[in-house]
Amino acid sequence: MKTSFTPTICRPLVVAALLAMPGIAAAQTTPLSSAMRQVSSQYAKLGLSEADVANPAVTSSYTDAGSNITHMYLRQRYQGIEVYGAEADLHLDQNEKVVSMHTNFVANLASAARSAATVPSLSAVQAVAAAARVLNLPAPGSLTVTKPGASAEGLTFSEGGISLDPIPVKLMYQARPSGELVLVWDVTIAPKSGEHYWNVRVDARTGQLVDKTDYTVSEPVNFLELTQRALAVVGADPKTSGAAATPNSYNVYPITVESPLYGARQLVVNPADPTYSPFGWHDTNGVTGPEYTITRGNNVHAYDDRANVNTPGYSPDGGTDLAFDFPFDQTQVPLANQDAAITNLFYWNNMMHDVMATHGFDEVSGNFQVKNYTDTGLGNDDVRAEAQDGAGLNNANFSTPVDGARPRMQMYLWTAPASLVITSPSSVAGTYKTTTASFGKQLVPNVPLTGQFVLVNDASATSLGCTNPFINADAISGKIAVLDRGSCDFSAKVRNAKLAGAKGVVVVNNVPGDPIAMGAGADTTNTGIPSVMISLADGNALKASLAAGNTPSGSLVAGIPRDGDFDNGIIAHEYGHGISNRLTGGPANSSCLGNAEQMGEGWSDFFGLWMTTKPGDQGATPRGIGNYAQSTPADGLGIRPQRYSTDFAVNNQTYALIGTGIYTAVHANGSVWAATLWDLNWKLIEKYGYNRNLKAKTGGNNIALKLVLDGLKLQVCRPGFLDGRDAILKADSIYNNKANTYLIWQVFARRGMGIDAVQGSSNVLTDQVAGYLIPTRVLSTQSQQQRDEMVEVYPNPASSELTVRLPVSSKTPVQVTVLDMLGKSVQTAAAPSAELQRGFHLNTSSLAPGLYIVQLRSSAGTFTKKVQIQR
Repeated sequence: MKTSFTPTICRPLVVAALLAMPGIAAAQTTPLSSAMRQVSSQYAKLGLSEADVANPAVTSSYTDAGSNITHMYLRQRYQGIEVYGAEADLHLDQNEKVVSMHTNFVANLASAARSAATVPSLSAVQAVAAAARVLNLPAPGSLTVTKPGASAEGLTFSEGGISLDPIPVKLMYQARPSGELVLVWDVTIAPKSGEHYWNVRVDARTGQLVDKTDYTVSEPVNFLELTQRALAVVGADPKTSGAAATPNSYNVYPITVESPLYGARQLVVNPADPTYSPFGWHDTNGVTGPEYTITRGNNVHAYDDRANVNTPGYSPDGGTDLAFDFPFDQTQVPLANQDAAITNLFYWNNMMHDVMATHGFDEVSGNFQVKNYTDTGLGNDDVRAEAQDGAGLNNANFSTPVDGARPRMQMYLWTAPASLVITSPSSVAGTYKTTTASFGKQLVPNVPLTGQFVLVNDASATSLGCTNPFINADAISGKIAVLDRGSCDFSAKVRNAKLAGAKGVVVVNNVPGDPIAMGAGADTTNTGIPSVMISLADGNALKASLAAGNTPSGSLVAGIPRDGDFDNGIIAHEYGHGISNRLTGGPANSSCLGNAEQMGEGWSDFFGLWMTTKPGDQGATPRGIGNYAQSTPADGLGIRPQRYSTDFAVNNQTYALIGTGIYTAVHANGSVWAATLWDLNWKLIEKYGYNRNLKAKTGGNNIALKLVLDGLKLQVCRPGFLDGRDAILKADSIYNNKANTYLIWQVFARRGMGIDAVQGSSNVLTDQVAGYLIPTRVLSTQSQQQRDEMVEVYPNPASSELTVRLPVSSKTPVQVTVLDMLGKSVQTAAAPSAELQRGFHLNTSSLAPGLYIVQLRSSAGTFTKKVQIQR
């Protein structure tokens, strides 16, 4: 059960057991007592018994210094054993009044636990072995206790030869789908491959898997659905250093430059924040003087992991002057730019740390530091930032264990588009656009695969290449095979060509348009040759030349891979996963964003966009994610379904999309949330202006970020979209005295998260109902000018069709009238109120070019908006 409320009744409760809870500082005793008294008065409203709320464990508790708001995160317990997934969060003001609360506590806990075991059959050591088995890992070697503790409090074992980090183990209960509790061992293992960071629960009697959560969030890219590749030519960026090294400097793409597509490198001097990195970025002990001259310090250790060993590798050395000024030449392979790449990664991780700390992701709330200078929160958890990571391509990830355990960021290389270059005959000579297969041997950058092109004639006498052996195998041997898309898997075609002796494959698309990404089928054996696809038009020209008796020759050429360490939007995005996971549910719980409707990818996209917004930018300007990494132009689509923009003609994503089509995947769903936060950011900039000082309290951009971070702290564990909306509204109420209530409702209603929206279960993607209404009580306080601003017309300027939206409820059909500038009606229509809320389409093809006024008359009042018609 999940409930949110603001309690107003206080009644005494015996809290002696609570006051003796482990992990609660003496300073928190009074707020805790007050909180629990208020909770106890409300248990009936929550559908809980007094016993259900009587003895929770406090997983985290801290007070924000600037606001004196105390955040408490609880977990339900039964007979002294915590119940995984049964969490509550309470937030108290400086007068110890609970201003916000949510709970997922299990109702009638004693009844749910009636059939559950109370004593485990497996020991803690056996639990680690069981967890390794269900994760398909080797059996652990010798396990030694590195941090002793009782089973219900938790203990920690050594790595056991299977984990990169020590292995925490804890006895817990977990509710099954039926509602009954099962006794489990909670085990956290970071496999040595570095691809995952598992938190699993195995049955404490049988060792069978009950549940698992991955602390690692990856960014897989679906090129077929989400991207269009185009080769962007970017010149070398010369080294900018002078004759003498500048102390404490970093030659990087500085905040707010997203990547080499958007600006030049600069030599940044003394960038460490004096409050949140007071001893500089290379300190780890809180005493003047750096402990390291490499890219390592209190907030991050950045190093090379090309070998994918997931342990610290090479780091560039800035010498005693800490001068990290290294050349970057994009015409060279990534290894040649390694020093510059690691430096850029180090700089951006530190900037994320310092900027986010100023807005509330600080030591007490669980940020990433070796030493916590304020002696709040837990240290020894600086980010391990692995540059040019060898674990894969076209990806990045971030692993966020609980406070006090080190996170890991893995930044990969991204393959550049390959080209088909035909040198003869002259009738088809030229460079053709291609896509490369995700399987088989990859082309070596700047090393052409040269040969003659031969059309396949397979065992079925077709050019599909689906049957083996080929009739013209002798002609194919040692050549580059040309075949058609269709009838069988791409990997089957490549395998058959390789068996015929081909050294490469060109697949001709069978539908018009650009070539598509080629994925593997079930069998990828014997596919170890490079393969590319070209468009139908280009393929027909090549095949026509072959049919005419020509012998075309040329090469397949791969571009130089792009290095994700220079795509600062992606770095900020990855770091953002650490922020949202540490703040939601408190820093001691990293398992709050594993539910179906969670918005982790959305927060991370927002952080990336926010950190790379510069003075002069406009919210309507379309922005893609990852354009540099993908080798697409600065205005490219990026790796999301739509580019981010406040213009609905560019980005019309709403809550109604969740659970439909591609919006069953976390990245697509997250893009709806990010689009909403992006609107919020620009609405606040419109109201308060943009502040180029990203650490200031003023400016709409800074206010937006603070609301988002505070919302993360205030929201329920395992939130849905409307939970996130309500948390931001609550943050504005607590911190800004509701100064932006109307603006926030306007933004969320626009994206389908109005007062009439229904979330359903945050564990289900298909039970929500979008709604577009602003609360009447909020709307009634606005002036006519503010009410008119709610009307949305797009595109504007328009041509043959205009979409009109109005987020109000009308008891009668809305009369839509288009007036010329003399006030003459030139077009009328009527539409149900619900249709205006979603978007009413108005045919404007008969209107002459010019300026018009759209007038909407409803039972809620009259609203107007100007629109330009142009051809």
